[in-house]
Amino acid sequence: MTLMKTANRSEVTVSGHKVEIHKGGSGPALLWLHGGEGFGTYDPTTSPLAEKFTVYAPSHPGFFGTERPEWVYTINDVAHFTKDLVQELGLDDYVLVGHSIGGWIAAEMAAMDQHNLKGLVIIDSAGVRPEKGEITEVFMVSDDARLKLGFHNMEQVPNFDAFTAERTPEEAAVIHGNKEMLSRLSWRPYLHNPSLPHFLGGVKTPTLVIWGKQDAIFPLECGEMYARLLSNATLKTIDNCGHRPQMEKPDDFNAAITSFLAGLK
Repeated sequence: MTLMKTANRSEVTVSGHKVEIHKGGSGPALLWLHGGEGFGTYDPTTSPLAEKFTVYAPSHPGFFGTERPEWVYTINDVAHFTKDLVQELGLDDYVLVGHSIGGWIAAEMAAMDQHNLKGLVIIDSAGVRPEKGEITEVFMVSDDARLKLGFHNMEQVPNFDAFTAERTPEEAAVIHGNKEMLSRLSWRPYLHNPSLPHFLGGVKTPTLVIWGKQDAIFPLECGEMYARLLSNATLKTIDNCGHRPQMEKPDDFNAAITSFLAGLK
């Protein structure tokens, strides 16, 4: 996965730990939570989202330039840490968007406390275990296999060369660290929280669930579960698309999310 760099990188301190954060755009607040391999080729701070929102895109604890507190061992811990970040940034009546494990973190946050959430967007996310299908193994496979699992059709991915570019030693070290942290957070139980489905029904926040119809990591069944479990959710599937719709089908993705956000009151 490419190490996407944004133009507006800064740091904030949360509970005594430095957090790397990217910020762009103007308007009401939108917090974007990245997946386990980072932002990829989709920069939310310069995307169409930034035309209507001030987009905050932090790196999770233990990823990229954010320190890992000693007490962070689970995605639920990350959700608590990110809620502290929200408080530090002074966000209120904000939109919460998450992809993959970022969507899982967002779902955990919403289940904890939704009073200042204006809208929630869950994108091809971990967190729930399918009843019929399976979550695909991604930790014990090669980098090439993992890359192929992330897209339905690599030939249609804009800027795909960025994913196969040679890494500097520094970039390779960051990628290794991200993988290690992802495994630490979500190895057991594997990429889900058995308790989460029991809490999602209490989330009343307007929610959009976006899913690549051919997601080879988290099957569409997971998206259907999120849409069913969240009491005020709508499911939008993107056909001919895999696990990363914002990168593989950016036009379709941008149309879906901007339409939903425009309808929020």
